Amino acid sequence: MKLLLFFLAAFYILFCLYLYIFQDKIIFRTDLAPKEIPLDKEIKVTFLDGLEVGRVEKNSHITIFYFGGNANNALEFLHHFKHLPYNLITFNYPGYGNSQGKPSQKAIFLAAKKVYQHYKTSKNILIGRSLGTGVASYLSTQKDVIGIILITPFHSITHLAQLRYPWCPIHLFLRHPFPNYKYLSQASVPVYVILAQHDDTTPPVTFAKLKPYIKKLVKVVTIEGAQHGDILQFEQTKKAIEEFVTELARESP
Repeated sequence: MKLLLFFLAAFYILFCLYLYIFQDKIIFRTDLAPKEIPLDKEIKVTFLDGLEVGRVEKNSHITIFYFGGNANNALEFLHHFKHLPYNLITFNYPGYGNSQGKPSQKAIFLAAKKVYQHYKTSKNILIGRSLGTGVASYLSTQKDVIGIILITPFHSITHLAQLRYPWCPIHLFLRHPFPNYKYLSQASVPVYVILAQHDDTTPPVTFAKLKPYIKKLVKVVTIEGAQHGDILQFEQTKKAIEEFVTELARESP
């Protein structure tokens, strides 16, 4: 019995140690994000202090900023929405695509703020997907933000980790908590949310925990049949984003 308890304790300690050491690789899946994607001629790619920035310019006073997930090349978003009459800006996080650096919460937040300050116009809409909802939430109180669209959002990485590993005190050693609830509780702009019906990565319970912190939640849409990884492929998702963007632009001319 003592030997069994010893092995169980050893396994517990080793597994928690594994999560501590490899948390960067677990959270930031640069290995799954395509380094290059084909781009249409309307999409311009430039570099801002080593960050790969994708742009679609429409000479509009409204700009949409998109922040991608943890396993995506963010420039792909531009293909889906280049027809909108607004400027589109996105960038690959440090370590993603052709962006220099190493991903971390601090590095991504600093990069996002730099891109936002460089390209913002008089009216700006933030769209975040999955991990990108953490970035959009972080920037939600920036000047000239008129609204936020969150696709498959979560309360915090800490909460997601606790859901997956409830027996491990991850909160004690997590370096990248992405506390969406903290930043959204300080935001006063309209927030729209898009959920996937079959989401095992950011399940409904994590949005339920986040929801009370959103001061101005306008609308929540669930995309039937969608999973966490394919939600942007659904026409219902694209229509919802276009509808929300149009509402925000109309309410803040």
